[in-house]
Amino acid sequence: MPTAPDQTGDGLAAYRLRERALYDLRDALAADSWDAFCETLARRDLPEARVRQVAGPPVPMDLHTHSTYSDGQVPPRKLAWLARILGLKAIGLTDHDSVSGTRELYSEAMLLGVAALPGVELSTDRAGLEILVYFPDAGAFFDFLTTPPGRRFSKYLARKQTDVHQATLKVVDSVNRWLKKQGVPAGEAITLEELDAWFGGQPPYYPGTVAVLGLARLDAARRKRLGIHDPRTFNTKVVTPALKRLGAAAGARADVREATQEVRRQLAAIHRTDLGAVVILSHPKELVTKGRMTLGQVAQTIRYLTEKASLDGVEVGCSRDDASDVRIWREMIDEVSADIAAGRLDAPGPLLVASYSSDFHVLAPGRATGEITLGFGLLDERPGHQCGNLRPQTGADELLEAMRQRAAVRARQT
Repeated sequence: MPTAPDQTGDGLAAYRLRERALYDLRDALAADSWDAFCETLARRDLPEARVRQVAGPPVPMDLHTHSTYSDGQVPPRKLAWLARILGLKAIGLTDHDSVSGTRELYSEAMLLGVAALPGVELSTDRAGLEILVYFPDAGAFFDFLTTPPGRRFSKYLARKQTDVHQATLKVVDSVNRWLKKQGVPAGEAITLEELDAWFGGQPPYYPGTVAVLGLARLDAARRKRLGIHDPRTFNTKVVTPALKRLGAAAGARADVREATQEVRRQLAAIHRTDLGAVVILSHPKELVTKGRMTLGQVAQTIRYLTEKASLDGVEVGCSRDDASDVRIWREMIDEVSADIAAGRLDAPGPLLVASYSSDFHVLAPGRATGEITLGFGLLDERPGHQCGNLRPQTGADELLEAMRQRAAVRARQT
């Protein structure tokens, strides 16, 4: 197992070293093997020990990442390279409505001594509402995919990917019209060729990537005027409203019961097998920013999903959360867990406080990109972000063991 990272510390100077090393890592990912990757870094005076010294993350694992099988830019096996070189002891792959990259990640991670947790991030028909599903027993999960229920689940995911691809193609024109209103020249419009290049010409294409490309068209003055400094805010303020107007994707349905109907059906089918699955609510803050929910509605949603969708936990202290958010989500979790303990809600145990979630897509730290960095969350030159902004709420081993135990309980409930 990789040793714990030995960081050079916080502060702007340390951040600059960290940023430079991470961009060197990104460039080295062009290598076609782990050995070639390490050789490239060694030529840049970045052997594995040095990488961990200057760029080791402050947390030992990252359970929320995306690869080239959805809207990330790093292939699954190279995610394993990053996890190993950075000193992470565990990594989870949670592509949007896709499990196609999980075996690739798992195989490479095992060779490199990194624990890998297969998963998926399921979309719903409510903006901001996404659900992570983890499969702690990887072997059982890969076997499940070969069974009739597993093949039906894969077909469901394929349908969701087709829907999101069509939605992405539809929203490009709307985003380009918005960019034109902001004074961006018509010659700088987002093109389908750019999307082709990002995804290697292989659908599905994802709206989040349109947000990345749109942000790149905004200069510093426009970003300041619009209050848009990162892809997530661009998505919230521009892409998501456009999708709602088109009725083309998540956000078209406001009622949580209706918006989660398909997902609840899929989760119920999984729980009818002996495959243990752990269900976690993704980044609850997006229910407020994207979904326009009040905090009271977020609390109601957590309670509803616990009762009707076998919710096992909530992401807390992820890259979107500040200290106030963490306190609020923990209070909501405590309230639901108290009702579970009192028998007022039927669940196998208290809700898990699921930390260690960056939501990584692209290795490009810094304020200019606004991207989230593997193992760090928001990593940029601002005070408080120079060593990332993840706020783990439990020990890493403690969380992994709790997830394994919950999965085992779910498996026995069939």
